[in-house]
Amino acid sequence: MDWHANYLRRATVILCAVMLTASAYFLSSGLHRIWWLVWLAPLPVLLLAPRLRVWQAFNVALIARALGALNFWHYIRDVVQFPLWLSLATILIPAAMFAFAVAFYCGLMRKGNPWLAILAFPVTMVAAEYLFSLSQGTFINTGYTQLTDLPILQLAAITGLWGISFSVNLLPAGLAVLVSAPARLRLRMAAALAAIYACVLFYGLLRLQTTPESSNSVLVGLVETHAGQNIFPPDAQATIALMHEYASQVQPLAARGAQFVVFPEMSALIPDSTSAKVDELFQNTARDAHVQVLLGILHITDHGAYNEGRLYSATGEIETIYRKHHLVPTWERRSTPGTAISVLPQPAGRIGIEICRDMDYPELARRYAKQQVGLVLVPAWDQGIGVDAAWHGHLSLMRSVEDGFTMVRDAKNGLLTASDDRGRILAEESTRSDGALVTMLATVPVRHDSTLYQKWGDWFAWVDLVALIALLVFWLANWRLQLRRLDES
Repeated sequence: MDWHANYLRRATVILCAVMLTASAYFLSSGLHRIWWLVWLAPLPVLLLAPRLRVWQAFNVALIARALGALNFWHYIRDVVQFPLWLSLATILIPAAMFAFAVAFYCGLMRKGNPWLAILAFPVTMVAAEYLFSLSQGTFINTGYTQLTDLPILQLAAITGLWGISFSVNLLPAGLAVLVSAPARLRLRMAAALAAIYACVLFYGLLRLQTTPESSNSVLVGLVETHAGQNIFPPDAQATIALMHEYASQVQPLAARGAQFVVFPEMSALIPDSTSAKVDELFQNTARDAHVQVLLGILHITDHGAYNEGRLYSATGEIETIYRKHHLVPTWERRSTPGTAISVLPQPAGRIGIEICRDMDYPELARRYAKQQVGLVLVPAWDQGIGVDAAWHGHLSLMRSVEDGFTMVRDAKNGLLTASDDRGRILAEESTRSDGALVTMLATVPVRHDSTLYQKWGDWFAWVDLVALIALLVFWLANWRLQLRRLDES
């Protein structure tokens, strides 16, 4: 009877830990985030882990994190329309990463190494997220949950988003160890954690208060087209009519002082047979309004499809054609990625161009930063105000902080956003579901503020990888030593 009662109590505790962690991740890591909750989300499972065997801790953590990741299921299956295998991978890979980190933490705690256990959890999370990003981008990274926490966000200027992920995951590991560590260690552990977070907050607040003054700025006009009726016109005549509607928005914005006018990603599908007419229209429009125009199109040729951003100069020339580098899986499988960046010297400073998902990849933004770019213009396409506009639409704020440039992002079916190199939103407008055009004017600084991340790149992620290997070697060596002692006895 006692064993049965203990079994039920244990099962109840495990179930509660799973549901608490799953619920916290569900609310803090999805499309609509409660940013502070992710700091506590792993805590129930981490508190439980030392009372379980390593394989049990892995399974409990895997279930909890997979349940929490279901906040993306409707989005990836019904909105983005990923195939089943890719949808499952999007859910299970982050869950497996989390489970491995918890299991590693559990193993070190059970071996009596609380200091190493505190490090093991965040180190493993950062290393796993970095390795995943090498092929699939950074969109699952924990650091993105802190986009509205501006003091913590400034850490990206030193470490990239990896340092933010480390900070978020260090706290629950530290709190869990403090609960179960010997009393003689608790004061030192608490002091160490307090010192770390005091330094992080001090740096963040100081950087926010010491934003450099910018002597140069430009007035940018943005025009948004809702995806509904304007996804892609059915024929050339309708396409040209739509292009004339877009072009008609340029002169009014120029009359209000706009120096650039930006349109969203894939404003229309433009075959080669129509391309020259579209170029002529926007060359004339840019020249007549004496304003530079950035038009996003899907260009269809005999050789393939290209997601392009075409910049028309104020003198009526095609100044550059930028092609999107990082294409959306399944949706853009027939398109050809670009490889070159577009750096445009201007009187106000250097300006660059990226398109939508390119901003999910830190290395492309660093290429612009190394060219001293002070403003990046980003045509984009999101899936709606109530869907991913606030999530995916704001991920690119991280690139601005990491690499010290201003960003202007114009998203079809999303948000028109201007932000500075501290991640502060300078101006923002939302789309209209009735399909009406929305315009916005924003005065933005053109200033490049060099950062350590720009110079050293993913150095913090590499430190975590080395630390993970060292911790694994220590754990395995300790495990073998104990096995040898058991054999000898």
